[in-house]
Amino acid sequence: MIRPPVRNATRTAMLAGAALVLAGCSQVAALAPVSGNRITEVRFAANDVLLDRAIALAVAPVCDQDGPTITCAGTTVAGEPIAVSASGPAATADTLTVSVNSTTIYQGSVRDVLDASARSTS
Repeated sequence: MIRPPVRNATRTAMLAGAALVLAGCSQVAALAPVSGNRITEVRFAANDVLLDRAIALAVAPVCDQDGPTITCAGTTVAGEPIAVSASGPAATADTLTVSVNSTTIYQGSVRDVLDASARSTS
């Protein structure tokens, strides 16, 4: 049976629309909140430090929290491990340590990193 061209065009449009929706889902899943809790701020600060040092990422640091301590792990394009840790009570500024291949590239305040990043983009 030969189908009219209009039906084929409709089917093609529907498939294209479905593909766009599915592609959008993966992009939405990767979006980060604009602001958030301590673990989000630590992740943003770690990413800012890495970007500031022009470190190419294969896997951006993924963070977990165990009590007052937040740890993150990622990998550079060269395969070097990235280790991030932040500790301190939620009511005070966290101390952030970012290391690449066991070399500390930043140790200081999470808030200082976030504030510097905000100033540089405004």
